[in-house]
Amino acid sequence: MASISSPGAGSGLDIGGIVQQLVAAEGQPLETRLVQKEARAQGKLSGFGSLKSSLAALRDKLDVMKSQDKFLSRTASSGNEDYFTATAGEAALPSSYAVEVVRLAQAQKLTSGAFADAAAVVGTGTLTVAVGAVAMTLDITAENNSLDGIRDAINAATDNPGVSATIVNADSGSYLIVTAESTGLANTITITQSGGDGGLSALEYDPANSLMSLTESIAPQDALIRIDGLDVMNSSNTFAAAVEGVTIDVIQETGGVQESLTIANDKAATRKLVSDFVDSYNLLISTIDNLTAYDAENETAAPLIGDSTVRGIRDQIRRELSTAVEDLDAPFSTLAEIGVETQLDGKLSIDDETLDAVLQDDFVKLGQLFSTTDGYATRLFSLADGFLESDGILETRTQGLTSTIESYSDDREALNDRLVALETRLLKQFNALDSLLSQLSTTGNFLSQQLNNLPGVGSSNGS
Repeated sequence: MASISSPGAGSGLDIGGIVQQLVAAEGQPLETRLVQKEARAQGKLSGFGSLKSSLAALRDKLDVMKSQDKFLSRTASSGNEDYFTATAGEAALPSSYAVEVVRLAQAQKLTSGAFADAAAVVGTGTLTVAVGAVAMTLDITAENNSLDGIRDAINAATDNPGVSATIVNADSGSYLIVTAESTGLANTITITQSGGDGGLSALEYDPANSLMSLTESIAPQDALIRIDGLDVMNSSNTFAAAVEGVTIDVIQETGGVQESLTIANDKAATRKLVSDFVDSYNLLISTIDNLTAYDAENETAAPLIGDSTVRGIRDQIRRELSTAVEDLDAPFSTLAEIGVETQLDGKLSIDDETLDAVLQDDFVKLGQLFSTTDGYATRLFSLADGFLESDGILETRTQGLTSTIESYSDDREALNDRLVALETRLLKQFNALDSLLSQLSTTGNFLSQQLNNLPGVGSSNGS
Protein backbone atom coordinates (compact mmCIF):
# COMPACT_ATOMS: atom_id res chain seq x y z
CA MET A 1 0.00 0.00 0.00
CA ALA A 2 1.45 3.35 -1.06
CA SER A 3 2.25 5.78 1.70
CA ILE A 4 0.53 9.15 1.80
CA SER A 5 2.85 12.10 2.36
CA SER A 6 1.83 15.53 3.55
CA PRO A 7 4.63 18.09 3.25
CA GLY A 8 5.10 19.85 6.61
CA ALA A 9 3.20 17.30 8.66
CA GLY A 10 6.23 16.50 10.72
CA SER A 11 7.41 20.05 11.33
CA GLY A 12 4.20 22.00 11.06
CA LEU A 13 5.77 24.20 8.40
CA ASP A 14 3.83 25.29 5.24
CA ILE A 15 6.40 23.70 2.97
CA GLY A 16 4.26 24.03 -0.19
CA GLY A 17 3.78 27.76 0.39
CA ILE A 18 7.44 28.33 1.25
CA VAL A 19 8.61 26.52 -1.89
CA GLN A 20 6.16 28.43 -4.09
CA GLN A 21 7.43 31.76 -2.70
CA LEU A 22 11.05 30.77 -3.18
CA VAL A 23 10.40 29.65 -6.77
CA ALA A 24 8.48 32.86 -7.49
CA ALA A 25 11.28 34.94 -6.00
CA GLU A 26 13.75 33.16 -8.23
CA GLY A 27 11.65 33.36 -11.44
CA GLN A 28 9.93 36.74 -11.22
CA PRO A 29 12.95 38.96 -12.03
CA LEU A 30 13.92 36.74 -14.94
CA GLU A 31 10.33 36.68 -16.28
CA THR A 32 10.08 40.46 -15.89
CA ARG A 33 13.29 40.95 -17.88
CA LEU A 34 12.00 38.62 -20.59
CA VAL A 35 8.69 40.48 -20.80
CA GLN A 36 10.51 43.81 -21.03
CA LYS A 37 12.86 42.55 -23.75
CA GLU A 38 9.98 41.04 -25.71
CA ALA A 39 7.95 44.25 -25.42
CA ARG A 40 10.89 46.31 -26.67
CA ALA A 41 11.42 43.94 -29.61
CA GLN A 42 7.70 43.95 -30.45
CA GLY A 43 7.71 47.76 -30.28
CA LYS A 44 10.63 47.92 -32.70
CA LEU A 45 9.00 45.38 -35.01
CA SER A 46 5.79 47.43 -35.05
CA GLY A 47 7.82 50.59 -35.60
CA PHE A 48 9.57 49.15 -38.63
CA GLY A 49 6.18 48.05 -39.94
CA SER A 50 4.94 51.66 -39.73
CA LEU A 51 8.12 52.90 -41.38
CA LYS A 52 7.78 50.40 -44.24
CA SER A 53 4.16 51.42 -44.78
CA SER A 54 4.99 55.14 -45.00
CA LEU A 55 8.00 54.49 -47.20
CA ALA A 56 5.92 52.29 -49.53
CA ALA A 57 3.30 55.04 -49.85
CA LEU A 58 6.00 57.51 -50.89
CA ARG A 59 7.52 54.99 -53.30
CA ASP A 60 4.14 54.48 -54.99
CA LYS A 61 3.75 58.23 -55.55
CA LEU A 62 7.27 58.41 -56.95
CA ASP A 63 6.55 55.47 -59.26
CA VAL A 64 3.86 57.59 -60.93
CA MET A 65 5.98 60.72 -61.04
CA LYS A 66 8.98 59.13 -62.72
CA SER A 67 6.91 58.92 -65.91
CA GLN A 68 7.07 62.15 -67.90
CA ASP A 69 3.68 61.36 -69.46
CA LYS A 70 2.01 61.83 -66.09
CA PHE A 71 3.14 65.45 -66.13
CA LEU A 72 1.69 66.08 -69.60
CA SER A 73 -1.99 65.96 -68.73
CA ARG A 74 -4.11 68.21 -70.92
CA THR A 75 -7.64 69.50 -70.68
CA ALA A 76 -10.03 69.75 -73.62
CA SER A 77 -13.01 72.07 -73.38
CA SER A 78 -15.89 72.57 -75.77
CA GLY A 79 -17.38 75.97 -76.41
CA ASN A 80 -20.83 74.35 -76.32
CA GLU A 81 -21.25 70.81 -74.97
CA ASP A 82 -24.73 70.60 -76.47
CA TYR A 83 -22.95 70.12 -79.81
CA PHE A 84 -19.79 68.20 -78.91
CA THR A 85 -17.58 67.20 -76.01
CA ALA A 86 -13.85 66.50 -76.05
CA THR A 87 -11.17 64.79 -73.97
CA ALA A 88 -7.43 65.21 -74.31
CA GLY A 89 -4.74 62.56 -73.96
CA GLU A 90 -1.01 62.83 -73.31
CA ALA A 91 -0.22 63.43 -77.00
CA ALA A 92 -2.41 66.52 -77.20
CA LEU A 93 -0.73 69.91 -77.38
CA PRO A 94 -2.13 73.22 -76.16
CA SER A 95 -4.05 74.97 -78.94
CA SER A 96 -7.52 76.14 -79.96
CA TYR A 97 -9.74 75.26 -82.91
CA ALA A 98 -13.05 76.25 -84.48
CA VAL A 99 -15.33 73.22 -84.83
CA GLU A 100 -18.52 72.90 -86.87
CA VAL A 101 -20.65 69.75 -86.66
CA VAL A 102 -22.03 69.41 -90.18
CA ARG A 103 -23.83 66.09 -89.73
CA LEU A 104 -24.03 63.14 -87.39
CA ALA A 105 -23.32 59.52 -88.22
CA GLN A 106 -26.37 57.29 -88.63
CA ALA A 107 -27.01 53.55 -88.54
CA GLN A 108 -29.04 52.16 -91.42
CA LYS A 109 -32.55 50.91 -90.69
CA LEU A 110 -34.67 48.77 -93.04
CA THR A 111 -38.43 48.14 -92.74
CA SER A 112 -40.42 45.30 -94.31
CA GLY A 113 -43.89 45.48 -95.76
CA ALA A 114 -46.91 44.75 -93.57
CA PHE A 115 -47.70 41.20 -92.46
CA ALA A 116 -50.90 40.04 -90.83
CA ASP A 117 -49.17 39.49 -87.51
CA ALA A 118 -45.83 38.42 -86.02
CA ALA A 119 -46.69 34.75 -86.55
CA ALA A 120 -47.42 35.21 -90.26
CA VAL A 121 -45.50 32.82 -92.54
CA VAL A 122 -42.92 34.56 -94.76
CA GLY A 123 -41.32 31.66 -96.59
CA THR A 124 -38.46 29.16 -96.61
CA GLY A 125 -35.02 29.10 -98.16
CA THR A 126 -31.62 30.62 -97.50
CA LEU A 127 -31.40 34.19 -96.21
CA THR A 128 -28.04 35.96 -96.51
CA VAL A 129 -27.58 39.07 -94.38
CA ALA A 130 -24.43 41.16 -94.88
CA VAL A 131 -23.01 44.27 -93.24
CA GLY A 132 -20.37 45.68 -95.51
CA ALA A 133 -18.19 42.75 -96.54
CA VAL A 134 -19.17 40.50 -93.61
CA ALA A 135 -22.12 38.16 -94.12
CA MET A 136 -24.05 35.36 -92.45
CA THR A 137 -26.29 32.72 -93.97
CA LEU A 138 -29.50 31.57 -92.29
CA ASP A 139 -31.44 28.41 -93.11
CA ILE A 140 -35.13 29.24 -92.90
CA THR A 141 -37.28 26.12 -92.68
CA ALA A 142 -40.88 25.30 -91.85
CA GLU A 143 -39.89 25.53 -88.17
CA ASN A 144 -38.82 29.18 -88.29
CA ASN A 145 -40.41 30.61 -91.43
CA SER A 146 -42.67 33.05 -89.59
CA LEU A 147 -41.91 36.74 -89.13
CA ASP A 148 -40.97 36.27 -85.48
CA GLY A 149 -39.05 33.07 -86.31
CA ILE A 150 -36.88 34.95 -88.80
CA ARG A 151 -36.36 37.75 -86.27
CA ASP A 152 -35.15 35.25 -83.69
CA ALA A 153 -32.89 33.49 -86.21
CA ILE A 154 -31.20 36.79 -87.07
CA ASN A 155 -30.65 37.80 -83.45
CA ALA A 156 -29.48 34.38 -82.28
CA ALA A 157 -26.92 33.79 -85.03
CA THR A 158 -23.42 33.40 -83.63
CA ASP A 159 -21.89 34.82 -86.81
CA ASN A 160 -24.19 37.84 -86.89
CA PRO A 161 -22.28 40.56 -88.80
CA GLY A 162 -23.77 43.40 -86.79
CA VAL A 163 -27.53 43.72 -87.19
CA SER A 164 -30.50 43.44 -84.89
CA ALA A 165 -34.07 42.55 -85.81
CA THR A 166 -37.28 43.66 -84.13
CA ILE A 167 -40.99 43.57 -84.90
CA VAL A 168 -43.33 46.55 -84.70
CA ASN A 169 -47.01 45.65 -84.40
CA ALA A 170 -48.81 48.65 -85.91
CA ASP A 171 -52.50 49.18 -86.73
CA SER A 172 -51.71 48.41 -90.35
CA GLY A 173 -49.94 45.13 -89.56
CA SER A 174 -46.67 43.70 -88.26
CA TYR A 175 -43.34 44.92 -89.66
CA LEU A 176 -39.84 43.43 -89.43
CA ILE A 177 -37.24 46.11 -88.64
CA VAL A 178 -33.58 45.34 -89.37
CA THR A 179 -31.06 47.85 -87.95
CA ALA A 180 -27.28 48.04 -88.28
CA GLU A 181 -25.61 47.99 -84.89
CA SER A 182 -22.90 50.43 -86.03
CA THR A 183 -23.19 53.76 -87.78
CA GLY A 184 -21.63 54.85 -91.07
CA LEU A 185 -21.57 53.98 -94.74
CA ALA A 186 -19.20 51.09 -94.10
CA ASN A 187 -22.00 49.35 -92.21
CA THR A 188 -24.54 49.26 -95.04
CA ILE A 189 -26.89 46.26 -94.92
CA THR A 190 -27.76 43.94 -97.81
CA ILE A 191 -30.21 41.04 -97.60
CA THR A 192 -30.68 38.41 -100.31
CA GLN A 193 -32.44 35.04 -100.53
CA SER A 194 -32.18 31.85 -102.54
CA GLY A 195 -33.91 28.48 -102.81
CA GLY A 196 -36.98 27.52 -100.83
CA ASP A 197 -40.45 28.59 -101.78
CA GLY A 198 -39.42 32.11 -102.78
CA GLY A 199 -41.37 33.80 -99.96
CA LEU A 200 -38.17 35.26 -98.46
CA SER A 201 -37.98 37.64 -101.43
CA ALA A 202 -40.26 39.88 -99.34
CA LEU A 203 -37.24 40.59 -97.14
CA GLU A 204 -34.63 41.31 -99.81
CA TYR A 205 -32.66 44.54 -99.94
CA ASP A 206 -29.83 44.86 -102.46
CA PRO A 207 -30.03 48.20 -104.33
CA ALA A 208 -27.03 47.32 -106.48
CA ASN A 209 -29.07 44.49 -107.99
CA SER A 210 -32.42 46.34 -107.88
CA LEU A 211 -33.78 44.20 -105.05
CA MET A 212 -35.76 46.65 -102.90
CA SER A 213 -38.47 44.72 -101.05
CA LEU A 214 -37.46 46.42 -97.78
CA THR A 215 -37.73 50.16 -97.33
CA GLU A 216 -34.76 52.16 -96.11
CA SER A 217 -36.30 54.18 -93.28
CA ILE A 218 -32.91 55.56 -92.15
CA ALA A 219 -29.98 55.79 -94.54
CA PRO A 220 -26.43 54.98 -93.35
CA GLN A 221 -24.37 58.10 -92.93
CA ASP A 222 -20.87 59.10 -91.89
CA ALA A 223 -20.39 61.95 -89.47
CA LEU A 224 -18.81 65.14 -90.84
CA ILE A 225 -17.17 67.91 -88.88
CA ARG A 226 -15.10 70.90 -89.96
CA ILE A 227 -12.06 71.84 -87.91
CA ASP A 228 -10.76 75.27 -88.84
CA GLY A 229 -12.55 74.83 -92.17
CA LEU A 230 -11.10 71.38 -92.90
CA ASP A 231 -13.56 68.52 -93.46
CA VAL A 232 -13.15 65.37 -91.40
CA MET A 233 -15.44 62.36 -91.90
CA ASN A 234 -15.86 59.37 -89.64
CA SER A 235 -18.10 56.33 -89.56
CA SER A 236 -19.07 57.01 -85.94
CA ASN A 237 -19.82 60.11 -83.91
CA THR A 238 -16.54 59.71 -82.05
CA PHE A 239 -13.52 61.30 -83.77
CA ALA A 240 -10.41 59.84 -82.14
CA ALA A 241 -7.76 61.16 -84.53
CA ALA A 242 -9.06 64.37 -86.06
CA VAL A 243 -6.83 66.34 -83.68
CA GLU A 244 -3.82 64.44 -82.42
CA GLY A 245 -4.33 63.27 -78.86
CA VAL A 246 -7.91 64.57 -78.71
CA THR A 247 -11.17 62.61 -78.83
CA ILE A 248 -14.23 64.54 -80.04
CA ASP A 249 -17.73 63.18 -79.46
CA VAL A 250 -20.33 64.96 -81.59
CA ILE A 251 -23.85 65.20 -80.22
CA GLN A 252 -25.81 67.62 -82.39
CA GLU A 253 -25.37 69.49 -85.67
CA THR A 254 -24.34 73.08 -85.14
CA GLY A 255 -26.27 74.34 -88.16
CA GLY A 256 -23.34 76.18 -89.70
CA VAL A 257 -22.19 77.70 -86.40
CA GLN A 258 -18.60 77.19 -85.28
CA GLU A 259 -17.83 76.39 -81.65
CA SER A 260 -14.45 76.56 -79.96
CA LEU A 261 -12.32 73.61 -78.93
CA THR A 262 -9.54 74.54 -76.51
CA ILE A 263 -6.67 72.26 -75.49
CA ALA A 264 -4.68 73.45 -72.47
CA ASN A 265 -2.11 72.17 -70.01
CA ASP A 266 -3.80 70.52 -67.03
CA LYS A 267 -2.00 72.53 -64.40
CA ALA A 268 -4.33 71.33 -61.65
CA ALA A 269 -3.43 67.69 -62.30
CA THR A 270 0.29 68.44 -62.30
CA ARG A 271 -0.03 70.52 -59.14
CA LYS A 272 -1.77 67.55 -57.49
CA LEU A 273 1.15 65.28 -58.44
CA VAL A 274 3.54 67.64 -56.67
CA SER A 275 1.19 68.09 -53.72
CA ASP A 276 0.73 64.33 -53.30
CA PHE A 277 4.50 63.90 -53.32
CA VAL A 278 4.91 66.54 -50.61
CA ASP A 279 2.15 64.98 -48.48
CA SER A 280 3.65 61.48 -48.78
CA TYR A 281 7.13 62.74 -47.93
CA ASN A 282 5.83 64.66 -44.92
CA LEU A 283 3.97 61.58 -43.71
CA LEU A 284 7.23 59.63 -43.85
CA ILE A 285 9.06 62.31 -41.87
CA SER A 286 6.24 62.42 -39.28
CA THR A 287 6.45 58.65 -38.95
CA ILE A 288 10.22 58.76 -38.44
CA ASP A 289 9.91 61.62 -35.92
CA ASN A 290 7.29 59.72 -33.91
CA LEU A 291 9.34 56.51 -33.94
CA THR A 292 12.52 58.24 -32.75
CA ALA A 293 11.08 60.79 -30.30
CA TYR A 294 11.74 61.16 -26.55
CA ASP A 295 9.01 62.37 -24.22
CA ALA A 296 10.90 64.28 -21.57
CA GLU A 297 7.81 65.00 -19.50
CA ASN A 298 6.91 61.32 -19.14
CA GLU A 299 10.50 60.13 -19.54
CA THR A 300 9.54 57.64 -22.25
CA ALA A 301 11.38 56.88 -25.45
CA ALA A 302 9.85 55.86 -28.80
CA PRO A 303 10.71 52.30 -29.94
CA LEU A 304 13.29 53.28 -32.58
CA ILE A 305 15.01 56.17 -30.85
CA GLY A 306 18.69 56.19 -31.73
CA ASP A 307 18.25 53.41 -34.29
CA SER A 308 20.99 53.64 -36.90
CA THR A 309 18.86 52.09 -39.66
CA VAL A 310 16.14 54.70 -39.33
CA ARG A 311 18.66 57.50 -39.09
CA GLY A 312 20.45 56.21 -42.20
CA ILE A 313 17.24 56.05 -44.23
CA ARG A 314 16.23 59.56 -43.23
CA ASP A 315 19.67 61.00 -43.99
CA GLN A 316 19.95 59.35 -47.41
CA ILE A 317 16.53 60.62 -48.48
CA ARG A 318 17.37 64.14 -47.30
CA ARG A 319 20.63 64.08 -49.26
CA GLU A 320 18.76 63.16 -52.44
CA LEU A 321 16.30 65.99 -51.88
CA SER A 322 19.08 68.51 -51.51
CA THR A 323 20.98 67.34 -54.61
CA ALA A 324 20.28 69.32 -57.78
CA VAL A 325 19.17 67.59 -61.00
CA GLU A 326 21.94 67.64 -63.60
CA ASP A 327 21.73 68.32 -67.34
CA LEU A 328 18.26 69.86 -67.17
CA ASP A 329 17.79 72.62 -69.72
CA ALA A 330 15.50 74.65 -67.51
CA PRO A 331 15.66 77.76 -65.31
CA PHE A 332 15.54 75.50 -62.25
CA SER A 333 17.32 72.35 -61.04
CA THR A 334 16.24 72.05 -57.40
CA LEU A 335 12.94 71.59 -55.62
CA ALA A 336 13.27 74.93 -53.86
CA GLU A 337 13.39 76.69 -57.22
CA ILE A 338 9.93 75.39 -58.15
CA GLY A 339 8.49 76.30 -54.75
CA VAL A 340 8.93 73.02 -52.86
CA GLU A 341 10.87 74.17 -49.80
CA THR A 342 12.32 72.34 -46.80
CA GLN A 343 11.13 73.64 -43.43
CA LEU A 344 13.03 73.71 -40.15
CA ASP A 345 11.31 70.51 -38.99
CA GLY A 346 12.54 68.67 -42.11
CA LYS A 347 9.16 68.56 -43.80
CA LEU A 348 8.33 70.09 -47.18
CA SER A 349 5.99 72.96 -47.98
CA ILE A 350 4.78 74.49 -51.26
CA ASP A 351 5.15 78.14 -52.17
CA ASP A 352 2.01 78.50 -54.29
CA GLU A 353 3.13 81.65 -56.09
CA THR A 354 6.42 80.13 -57.22
CA LEU A 355 4.85 76.83 -58.28
CA ASP A 356 2.09 78.62 -60.21
CA ALA A 357 4.67 80.61 -62.13
CA VAL A 358 6.57 77.43 -63.05
CA LEU A 359 3.36 75.71 -64.16
CA GLN A 360 2.57 78.69 -66.35
CA ASP A 361 5.99 79.20 -67.93
CA ASP A 362 7.73 75.80 -67.82
CA PHE A 363 5.00 73.17 -67.71
CA VAL A 364 6.98 70.47 -69.56
CA LYS A 365 10.28 71.19 -67.81
CA LEU A 366 8.63 70.82 -64.42
CA GLY A 367 7.86 67.20 -65.22
CA GLN A 368 11.42 66.62 -66.37
CA LEU A 369 12.71 67.82 -62.99
CA PHE A 370 11.10 64.70 -61.52
CA SER A 371 11.07 62.19 -64.35
CA THR A 372 14.45 62.32 -66.09
CA THR A 373 17.11 59.72 -65.35
CA ASP A 374 18.57 62.05 -62.73
CA GLY A 375 15.18 63.46 -61.70
CA TYR A 376 13.97 63.55 -58.13
CA ALA A 377 11.23 60.97 -58.60
CA THR A 378 13.57 58.58 -60.41
CA ARG A 379 16.32 58.82 -57.81
CA LEU A 380 14.06 58.74 -54.77
CA PHE A 381 12.03 55.84 -56.15
CA SER A 382 15.21 53.80 -56.65
CA LEU A 383 16.32 54.63 -53.10
CA ALA A 384 12.98 53.82 -51.47
CA ASP A 385 12.53 50.66 -53.52
CA GLY A 386 15.96 49.47 -52.43
CA PHE A 387 15.03 49.94 -48.77
CA LEU A 388 11.84 47.92 -49.29
CA GLU A 389 13.25 45.03 -51.34
CA SER A 390 12.92 41.49 -50.00
CA ASP A 391 16.64 41.50 -49.21
CA GLY A 392 16.73 45.19 -48.25
CA ILE A 393 17.75 46.66 -44.94
CA LEU A 394 14.21 46.96 -43.56
CA GLU A 395 13.36 43.34 -44.29
CA THR A 396 16.66 42.27 -42.76
CA ARG A 397 15.89 44.19 -39.56
CA THR A 398 12.34 42.85 -39.49
CA GLN A 399 13.49 39.25 -39.85
CA GLY A 400 16.11 39.79 -37.15
CA LEU A 401 13.53 41.13 -34.70
CA THR A 402 11.14 38.30 -35.51
CA SER A 403 13.89 35.77 -34.75
CA THR A 404 14.69 37.59 -31.51
CA ILE A 405 11.06 37.47 -30.39
CA GLU A 406 10.91 33.77 -31.21
CA SER A 407 14.06 33.20 -29.15
CA TYR A 408 12.35 34.76 -26.13
CA SER A 409 9.77 32.00 -26.31
CA ASP A 410 12.61 29.49 -26.11
CA ASP A 411 14.11 31.42 -23.17
CA ARG A 412 10.73 31.38 -21.40
CA GLU A 413 10.41 27.64 -21.92
CA ALA A 414 13.92 27.12 -20.56
CA LEU A 415 13.10 29.31 -17.55
CA ASN A 416 9.97 27.29 -16.84
CA ASP A 417 11.98 24.05 -16.99
CA ARG A 418 14.53 25.57 -14.63
CA LEU A 419 11.86 26.64 -12.15
CA VAL A 420 10.21 23.22 -12.25
CA ALA A 421 13.57 21.64 -11.44
CA LEU A 422 14.12 24.17 -8.64
CA GLU A 423 10.68 23.44 -7.20
CA THR A 424 11.40 19.70 -7.27
CA ARG A 425 14.77 20.19 -5.56
CA LEU A 426 13.37 22.51 -2.87
CA LEU A 427 10.47 20.18 -2.14
CA LYS A 428 12.92 17.31 -1.74
CA GLN A 429 15.12 19.35 0.58
CA PHE A 430 12.25 20.67 2.69
CA ASN A 431 10.66 17.23 2.89
CA ALA A 432 13.98 15.89 4.16
CA LEU A 433 14.10 18.70 6.71
CA ASP A 434 10.52 17.97 7.68
CA SER A 435 11.38 14.32 8.15
CA LEU A 436 14.42 15.20 10.28
CA LEU A 437 12.41 17.60 12.43
CA SER A 438 9.79 14.92 12.87
CA GLN A 439 12.43 12.44 14.03
CA LEU A 440 13.95 14.99 16.41
CA SER A 441 10.51 15.73 17.79
CA THR A 442 9.86 12.04 18.35
CA THR A 443 13.26 11.57 20.00
CA GLY A 444 12.70 14.61 22.18
CA ASN A 445 9.34 13.35 23.31
CA PHE A 446 10.87 9.96 24.13
CA LEU A 447 13.69 11.50 26.16
CA SER A 448 11.28 13.73 28.05
CA GLN A 449 9.17 10.70 28.90
CA GLN A 450 12.22 8.75 30.12
CA LEU A 451 13.45 11.63 32.23
CA ASN A 452 10.09 12.02 33.79
CA ASN A 453 10.20 8.33 34.83
CA LEU A 454 13.52 8.66 36.74
CA PRO A 455 13.33 8.24 40.61
CA GLY A 456 12.73 11.53 42.27
CA VAL A 457 11.62 13.28 39.12
CA GLY A 458 8.17 14.70 39.37
CA SER A 459 8.12 14.92 43.32
CA SER A 460 7.59 18.47 44.16
CA ASN A 461 8.16 17.94 48.04
CA GLY A 462 10.97 15.70 49.21
CA SER A 463 10.65 14.32 52.77
